[in-house]
Amino acid sequence: MTGWYATAIIVISLLLVLWAGILLVIKRQPDLILACGGVLLEVLLLGFVIGGIVQMVGSDRDFARAEFVGYLFACLVVLPAAFLWARGERSRAGLVVIAVAYLLLPILILRVQQVWAGNNVQ
Repeated sequence: MTGWYATAIIVISLLLVLWAGILLVIKRQPDLILACGGVLLEVLLLGFVIGGIVQMVGSDRDFARAEFVGYLFACLVVLPAAFLWARGERSRAGLVVIAVAYLLLPILILRVQQVWAGNNVQ
């Protein structure tokens, strides 16, 4: 559950946080870049979730499986929820919600990796 794929998700997410911050500073509404970035991340996250579940099923490692799956599905839910919320909130607060969701994704990815490591971390 580590490697270039998780790193790519984290980097893209952080770039989109930066872009949302720029839009916030120049007082603009969420734009197409944030939306397309959200779609790209959601597709990448779907692959991350499927890969994580496949690895979990094929593994006899000792780790919190329910927590692992919960964090994986949380990764999938964060962005759609944020965009739905932001759609109803047309002010700058909607943009902040999107930025927070993009900032939350790297944290969730890192948490997935920690849970995957299980008792093997020293």
